[in-house]
Amino acid sequence: MFNVGTVCVKIAGRDAGKQCVVIEEPKDGFAMIEGETRRRKCNVRHLDPLREVKVKAGASHAEVMKALGLEEKMPKTRKPAAKPSSHAKRVKPAKPVKAAKKVKAEPVKTEPAKAEPAE
Repeated sequence: MFNVGTVCVKIAGRDAGKQCVVIEEPKDGFAMIEGETRRRKCNVRHLDPLREVKVKAGASHAEVMKALGLEEKMPKTRKPAAKPSSHAKRVKPAKPVKAAKKVKAEPVKTEPAKAEPAE
């Protein structure tokens, strides 16, 4: 029932409702699938067979998508963030200036002038 090339629809799991193709014969109730879903082993009870297409065993993602008549989605690529050049002078951020503490003015101690002895 689930031979290589059988087009199925996933009826359970996070890929439910998506088309896939069996790319390896089922072993112990699990078949390797590929298509709109991720390439992975899947329980045959989670698959609903539709029709047959010509796909060889272990076909690539592009071959499977072509057999299904769907466009292959290109993976998203991330551009790395721009790094500062090694020659750039690094500026440290300015630290906040603290208010100066108020210092109490101490009274100046003056000694009374000594009277000079009269001669």
